[in-house]
Amino acid sequence: MPNPFPVTASTLSPQALADDILPNFRVGAIARCEFYSGGFNDTYRVVTASGNTFYLRAYRIHWRTLPDILYELDVLNHLKAVGFPAAQPVPYRDGQFYCEVPAPEGKRYLALFTEAPGDEVSYDHEPEATARRYGQAVAQMHIALEGFNSPHQRFQLDIEHFIDRSMMNIEPYLRHRPDDWTYLQQLAETLRQRLVDLPASGLEQGFCHGDLQGYHANVSAEGRLTFYDFDCGGFGYRAYDLAVFLWCCRLQDAVSARWAPFLQGYRETRALHELDERAVPLFVCARYLWHMGVHTQNAPDWGVGFLNKAYFDDHLKRLRQAEVDYLSA
Repeated sequence: MPNPFPVTASTLSPQALADDILPNFRVGAIARCEFYSGGFNDTYRVVTASGNTFYLRAYRIHWRTLPDILYELDVLNHLKAVGFPAAQPVPYRDGQFYCEVPAPEGKRYLALFTEAPGDEVSYDHEPEATARRYGQAVAQMHIALEGFNSPHQRFQLDIEHFIDRSMMNIEPYLRHRPDDWTYLQQLAETLRQRLVDLPASGLEQGFCHGDLQGYHANVSAEGRLTFYDFDCGGFGYRAYDLAVFLWCCRLQDAVSARWAPFLQGYRETRALHELDERAVPLFVCARYLWHMGVHTQNAPDWGVGFLNKAYFDDHLKRLRQAEVDYLSA
Protein backbone atom coordinates (compact mmCIF):
# COMPACT_ATOMS: atom_id res chain seq x y z
CA MET A 1 0.00 0.00 0.00
CA PRO A 2 1.43 3.42 -0.95
CA ASN A 3 2.44 5.76 1.84
CA PRO A 4 1.00 8.33 1.92
CA PHE A 5 -2.21 7.05 0.39
CA PRO A 6 -3.10 8.77 -2.94
CA VAL A 7 -5.33 11.85 -2.78
CA THR A 8 -7.51 13.26 -5.57
CA ALA A 9 -8.19 16.66 -4.00
CA SER A 10 -6.92 18.12 -0.74
CA THR A 11 -7.83 21.21 1.25
CA LEU A 12 -4.78 23.34 1.94
CA SER A 13 -4.37 24.49 5.53
CA PRO A 14 -5.42 28.15 5.95
CA GLN A 15 -2.90 28.55 8.77
CA ALA A 16 -0.05 27.17 6.66
CA LEU A 17 -1.04 29.50 3.83
CA ALA A 18 -1.04 32.45 6.23
CA ASP A 19 2.33 31.48 7.68
CA ASP A 20 4.27 30.33 4.64
CA ILE A 21 2.66 31.60 1.44
CA LEU A 22 0.72 34.83 1.88
CA PRO A 23 3.60 36.91 3.31
CA ASN A 24 5.37 36.43 -0.02
CA PHE A 25 2.60 38.32 -1.81
CA ARG A 26 3.66 41.44 0.09
CA VAL A 27 0.23 42.67 1.09
CA GLY A 28 1.27 43.32 4.67
CA ALA A 29 0.80 41.38 7.87
CA ILE A 30 -1.89 38.71 7.66
CA ALA A 31 -4.59 38.95 10.31
CA ARG A 32 -6.75 36.07 9.10
CA CYS A 33 -6.93 33.44 6.35
CA GLU A 34 -10.01 31.25 6.19
CA PHE A 35 -11.30 28.66 3.79
CA TYR A 36 -14.10 30.50 1.98
CA SER A 37 -15.54 28.11 -0.59
CA GLY A 38 -14.88 25.04 -2.68
CA GLY A 39 -16.05 24.28 -6.20
CA PHE A 40 -14.13 24.46 -9.43
CA ASN A 41 -11.24 25.70 -7.29
CA ASP A 42 -10.70 26.36 -3.58
CA THR A 43 -11.01 29.96 -2.40
CA TYR A 44 -9.64 31.49 0.79
CA ARG A 45 -10.58 34.88 2.20
CA VAL A 46 -7.56 36.78 3.42
CA VAL A 47 -7.75 39.81 5.71
CA THR A 48 -4.64 41.85 6.44
CA ALA A 49 -3.79 43.63 9.66
CA SER A 50 -4.62 46.93 7.95
CA GLY A 51 -8.14 45.67 7.18
CA ASN A 52 -7.79 44.99 3.45
CA THR A 53 -9.44 41.87 2.03
CA PHE A 54 -8.06 39.62 -0.69
CA TYR A 55 -9.07 36.24 -2.11
CA LEU A 56 -6.59 33.43 -2.62
CA ARG A 57 -7.46 30.83 -5.22
CA ALA A 58 -5.95 27.35 -5.09
CA TYR A 59 -6.49 25.85 -8.55
CA ARG A 60 -7.40 22.17 -8.71
CA ILE A 61 -4.85 20.12 -10.62
CA HIS A 62 -7.41 18.36 -12.82
CA TRP A 63 -9.28 21.58 -13.65
CA ARG A 64 -6.76 24.11 -14.95
CA THR A 65 -3.27 23.77 -16.41
CA LEU A 66 -0.57 26.34 -15.74
CA PRO A 67 -0.94 27.85 -19.27
CA ASP A 68 -4.71 28.14 -18.63
CA ILE A 69 -3.98 30.03 -15.41
CA LEU A 70 -1.36 32.31 -16.95
CA TYR A 71 -3.78 33.21 -19.73
CA GLU A 72 -6.45 34.17 -17.18
CA LEU A 73 -3.94 36.29 -15.25
CA ASP A 74 -2.95 38.00 -18.51
CA VAL A 75 -6.61 38.89 -19.09
CA LEU A 76 -6.89 40.54 -15.67
CA ASN A 77 -3.65 42.44 -16.09
CA HIS A 78 -4.83 43.63 -19.50
CA LEU A 79 -8.08 44.90 -17.99
CA LYS A 80 -6.11 46.68 -15.28
CA ALA A 81 -3.91 48.33 -17.91
CA VAL A 82 -6.90 49.66 -19.87
CA GLY A 83 -8.75 50.80 -16.74
CA PHE A 84 -11.64 48.34 -16.75
CA PRO A 85 -12.86 47.47 -13.24
CA ALA A 86 -12.04 43.84 -12.49
CA ALA A 87 -10.37 41.97 -9.65
CA GLN A 88 -6.61 42.26 -9.99
CA PRO A 89 -3.95 39.61 -9.39
CA VAL A 90 -1.31 40.46 -6.79
CA PRO A 91 2.34 39.75 -7.71
CA TYR A 92 4.33 37.18 -5.78
CA ARG A 93 7.83 37.88 -4.48
CA ASP A 94 9.45 36.73 -7.74
CA GLY A 95 7.31 39.09 -9.81
CA GLN A 96 5.07 36.33 -11.14
CA PHE A 97 1.34 36.48 -10.40
CA TYR A 98 1.16 32.95 -9.03
CA CYS A 99 3.08 30.49 -6.90
CA GLU A 100 3.01 26.73 -6.45
CA VAL A 101 2.79 24.38 -3.48
CA PRO A 102 3.43 20.60 -3.26
CA ALA A 103 -0.02 19.34 -2.25
CA PRO A 104 -0.61 15.63 -1.54
CA GLU A 105 -2.25 15.12 -4.95
CA GLY A 106 0.48 17.00 -6.81
CA LYS A 107 1.61 20.52 -7.61
CA ARG A 108 -1.09 23.16 -7.08
CA TYR A 109 -0.96 26.73 -8.28
CA LEU A 110 -2.13 29.69 -6.20
CA ALA A 111 -3.06 33.25 -7.15
CA LEU A 112 -4.11 36.13 -4.93
CA PHE A 113 -6.75 38.64 -6.10
CA THR A 114 -7.94 42.00 -4.86
CA GLU A 115 -11.47 42.26 -3.53
CA ALA A 116 -14.09 43.85 -5.77
CA PRO A 117 -15.50 46.84 -3.86
CA GLY A 118 -19.13 46.85 -2.76
CA ASP A 119 -21.77 44.16 -2.55
CA GLU A 120 -22.67 41.54 -5.14
CA VAL A 121 -25.17 42.58 -7.80
CA SER A 122 -28.75 42.14 -6.60
CA TYR A 123 -32.01 42.24 -8.55
CA ASP A 124 -34.23 42.55 -5.50
CA HIS A 125 -34.91 46.23 -6.21
CA GLU A 126 -35.29 47.85 -9.64
CA PRO A 127 -34.34 44.68 -11.58
CA GLU A 128 -34.81 46.39 -14.95
CA ALA A 129 -32.37 49.20 -14.09
CA THR A 130 -29.89 46.73 -12.64
CA ALA A 131 -30.05 44.49 -15.72
CA ARG A 132 -29.58 47.46 -18.02
CA ARG A 133 -26.53 48.63 -16.06
CA TYR A 134 -25.15 45.11 -16.13
CA GLY A 135 -25.61 44.95 -19.91
CA GLN A 136 -23.75 48.23 -20.30
CA ALA A 137 -20.90 46.91 -18.17
CA VAL A 138 -20.66 43.67 -20.18
CA ALA A 139 -20.45 45.71 -23.39
CA GLN A 140 -17.72 47.86 -21.83
CA MET A 141 -15.84 44.69 -20.89
CA HIS A 142 -16.00 43.43 -24.46
CA ILE A 143 -14.70 46.78 -25.70
CA ALA A 144 -11.87 46.69 -23.16
CA LEU A 145 -10.89 43.18 -24.29
CA GLU A 146 -10.73 43.95 -28.00
CA GLY A 147 -6.95 44.42 -27.98
CA PHE A 148 -6.16 41.51 -25.69
CA ASN A 149 -3.73 38.77 -26.57
CA SER A 150 -1.65 36.30 -24.59
CA PRO A 151 1.28 34.03 -25.46
CA HIS A 152 -0.24 31.27 -23.31
CA GLN A 153 -2.57 28.54 -24.55
CA ARG A 154 -6.03 28.13 -23.01
CA PHE A 155 -9.14 26.12 -23.83
CA GLN A 156 -11.52 27.82 -26.26
CA LEU A 157 -15.25 28.38 -25.95
CA ASP A 158 -16.09 26.70 -29.24
CA ILE A 159 -18.59 24.12 -30.45
CA GLU A 160 -16.34 21.26 -29.37
CA HIS A 161 -16.11 22.75 -25.86
CA PHE A 162 -19.87 23.13 -25.46
CA ILE A 163 -21.10 20.00 -27.22
CA ASP A 164 -18.46 17.31 -27.76
CA ARG A 165 -16.70 17.53 -24.40
CA SER A 166 -19.97 17.94 -22.53
CA MET A 167 -21.49 14.87 -24.17
CA MET A 168 -18.37 12.84 -23.42
CA ASN A 169 -18.63 13.77 -19.73
CA ILE A 170 -22.39 13.20 -19.48
CA GLU A 171 -22.59 9.83 -21.24
CA PRO A 172 -21.39 7.59 -18.34
CA TYR A 173 -24.10 9.04 -16.11
CA LEU A 174 -26.95 8.44 -18.58
CA ARG A 175 -26.08 4.90 -19.67
CA HIS A 176 -28.88 3.57 -17.50
CA ARG A 177 -31.35 5.96 -19.17
CA PRO A 178 -30.97 5.01 -22.86
CA ASP A 179 -34.02 6.97 -24.05
CA ASP A 180 -32.72 10.16 -22.43
CA TRP A 181 -29.23 9.58 -23.82
CA THR A 182 -30.64 9.08 -27.31
CA TYR A 183 -32.65 12.28 -26.93
CA LEU A 184 -29.56 14.18 -25.80
CA GLN A 185 -27.52 12.88 -28.74
CA GLN A 186 -30.20 14.01 -31.19
CA LEU A 187 -30.48 17.42 -29.58
CA ALA A 188 -26.70 17.86 -29.60
CA GLU A 189 -26.54 17.13 -33.32
CA THR A 190 -29.44 19.49 -34.04
CA LEU A 191 -27.75 22.21 -32.04
CA ARG A 192 -24.41 21.63 -33.74
CA GLN A 193 -26.01 21.87 -37.17
CA ARG A 194 -27.92 25.02 -36.30
CA LEU A 195 -24.70 26.68 -35.13
CA VAL A 196 -22.81 25.57 -38.25
CA ASP A 197 -25.63 26.83 -40.47
CA LEU A 198 -25.68 30.34 -38.96
CA PRO A 199 -22.77 30.21 -39.89
CA ALA A 200 -20.76 30.16 -36.66
CA SER A 201 -17.74 31.32 -38.64
CA GLY A 202 -19.50 34.67 -39.12
CA LEU A 203 -20.01 35.31 -35.41
CA GLU A 204 -17.91 37.81 -33.50
CA GLN A 205 -15.18 36.20 -31.44
CA GLY A 206 -12.90 37.42 -28.69
CA PHE A 207 -12.20 36.75 -25.05
CA CYS A 208 -15.39 36.00 -23.11
CA HIS A 209 -15.84 35.98 -19.34
CA GLY A 210 -17.77 32.74 -19.74
CA ASP A 211 -19.96 32.99 -16.64
CA LEU A 212 -21.85 36.31 -16.80
CA GLN A 213 -25.02 35.05 -15.19
CA GLY A 214 -25.92 38.53 -14.03
CA TYR A 215 -23.61 38.20 -11.06
CA HIS A 216 -19.85 37.76 -10.55
CA ALA A 217 -19.66 41.51 -10.04
CA ASN A 218 -19.82 43.77 -7.01
CA VAL A 219 -21.42 47.21 -7.06
CA SER A 220 -19.71 50.11 -5.30
CA ALA A 221 -21.58 52.86 -3.46
CA GLU A 222 -21.18 54.96 -6.62
CA GLY A 223 -22.84 52.25 -8.74
CA ARG A 224 -19.66 51.01 -10.47
CA LEU A 225 -19.55 47.29 -11.27
CA THR A 226 -16.28 45.42 -10.69
CA PHE A 227 -16.14 41.92 -12.17
CA TYR A 228 -14.35 38.87 -10.83
CA ASP A 229 -14.02 35.10 -11.31
CA PHE A 230 -12.86 34.77 -14.92
CA ASP A 231 -12.06 31.07 -14.36
CA CYS A 232 -14.55 29.85 -17.00
CA GLY A 233 -13.49 32.41 -19.59
CA GLY A 234 -11.68 31.88 -22.84
CA PHE A 235 -11.53 32.90 -26.47
CA GLY A 236 -14.88 32.23 -28.08
CA TYR A 237 -18.18 33.53 -29.34
CA ARG A 238 -19.21 36.83 -27.79
CA ALA A 239 -22.86 35.80 -28.17
CA TYR A 240 -22.20 33.15 -25.55
CA ASP A 241 -21.49 35.80 -22.88
CA LEU A 242 -24.93 37.25 -23.56
CA ALA A 243 -26.53 33.80 -23.66
CA VAL A 244 -25.31 32.97 -20.16
CA PHE A 245 -27.23 35.97 -18.83
CA LEU A 246 -30.41 34.81 -20.60
CA TRP A 247 -29.84 31.24 -19.37
CA CYS A 248 -29.72 32.47 -15.77
CA CYS A 249 -32.82 34.60 -16.32
CA ARG A 250 -34.63 31.43 -17.37
CA LEU A 251 -33.45 29.57 -14.27
CA GLN A 252 -34.75 32.37 -12.04
CA ASP A 253 -37.97 33.01 -13.99
CA ALA A 254 -36.74 36.54 -14.64
CA VAL A 255 -36.64 36.76 -18.44
CA SER A 256 -39.41 39.36 -18.69
CA ALA A 257 -37.84 41.60 -16.06
CA ARG A 258 -34.18 41.39 -17.03
CA TRP A 259 -33.47 40.24 -20.58
CA ALA A 260 -34.78 43.19 -22.62
CA PRO A 261 -33.16 45.81 -20.30
CA PHE A 262 -29.88 43.89 -20.40
CA LEU A 263 -29.94 43.80 -24.18
CA GLN A 264 -30.85 47.49 -24.30
CA GLY A 265 -27.92 48.37 -22.05
CA TYR A 266 -25.54 46.34 -24.19
CA ARG A 267 -26.75 47.91 -27.44
CA GLU A 268 -26.52 51.41 -25.97
CA THR A 269 -22.85 50.83 -25.34
CA ARG A 270 -21.67 48.55 -28.12
CA ALA A 271 -22.97 47.36 -31.47
CA LEU A 272 -24.58 43.91 -31.53
CA HIS A 273 -24.73 42.36 -34.97
CA GLU A 274 -27.91 40.66 -36.10
CA LEU A 275 -26.19 37.30 -36.61
CA ASP A 276 -24.77 37.37 -33.07
CA GLU A 277 -28.20 38.16 -31.64
CA ARG A 278 -29.68 35.24 -33.57
CA ALA A 279 -27.02 32.99 -32.05
CA VAL A 280 -27.87 33.83 -28.44
CA PRO A 281 -30.79 31.34 -28.07
CA LEU A 282 -28.63 28.58 -29.55
CA PHE A 283 -25.91 29.26 -27.02
CA VAL A 284 -28.52 29.14 -24.24
CA CYS A 285 -29.06 25.51 -25.25
CA ALA A 286 -25.29 25.03 -25.39
CA ARG A 287 -25.06 26.41 -21.85
CA TYR A 288 -27.52 23.79 -20.59
CA LEU A 289 -25.34 21.08 -22.10
CA TRP A 290 -22.16 22.63 -20.72
CA HIS A 291 -23.73 22.88 -17.26
CA MET A 292 -24.44 19.14 -17.13
CA GLY A 293 -21.07 18.43 -18.70
CA VAL A 294 -19.10 20.41 -16.17
CA HIS A 295 -20.96 18.83 -13.25
CA THR A 296 -20.29 15.30 -14.50
CA GLN A 297 -16.68 16.20 -15.36
CA ASN A 298 -16.01 17.26 -11.78
CA ALA A 299 -17.92 14.44 -10.08
CA PRO A 300 -14.70 12.51 -9.22
CA ASP A 301 -13.75 15.38 -6.89
CA TRP A 302 -17.20 16.61 -5.87
CA GLY A 303 -18.88 13.23 -5.44
CA VAL A 304 -21.57 11.56 -7.51
CA GLY A 305 -24.38 11.76 -4.98
CA PHE A 306 -25.94 14.88 -6.47
CA LEU A 307 -26.04 13.35 -9.97
CA ASN A 308 -29.19 11.46 -9.11
CA LYS A 309 -32.53 10.92 -10.81
CA ALA A 310 -33.90 14.27 -9.62
CA TYR A 311 -30.85 16.08 -11.00
CA PHE A 312 -31.19 14.68 -14.51
CA ASP A 313 -34.98 14.89 -14.49
CA ASP A 314 -34.73 18.61 -13.71
CA HIS A 315 -31.91 19.41 -16.13
CA LEU A 316 -33.43 17.45 -19.00
CA LYS A 317 -36.81 19.08 -18.40
CA ARG A 318 -35.21 22.52 -18.66
CA LEU A 319 -33.30 21.51 -21.76
CA ARG A 320 -36.43 20.13 -23.43
CA GLN A 321 -38.18 23.44 -22.79
CA ALA A 322 -35.24 25.36 -24.24
CA GLU A 323 -35.42 23.11 -27.30
CA VAL A 324 -39.10 23.98 -27.73
CA ASP A 325 -38.39 27.69 -27.31
CA TYR A 326 -35.24 27.97 -29.41
CA LEU A 327 -34.69 24.96 -31.69
CA SER A 328 -38.16 24.05 -32.91
CA ALA A 329 -38.63 26.93 -35.34
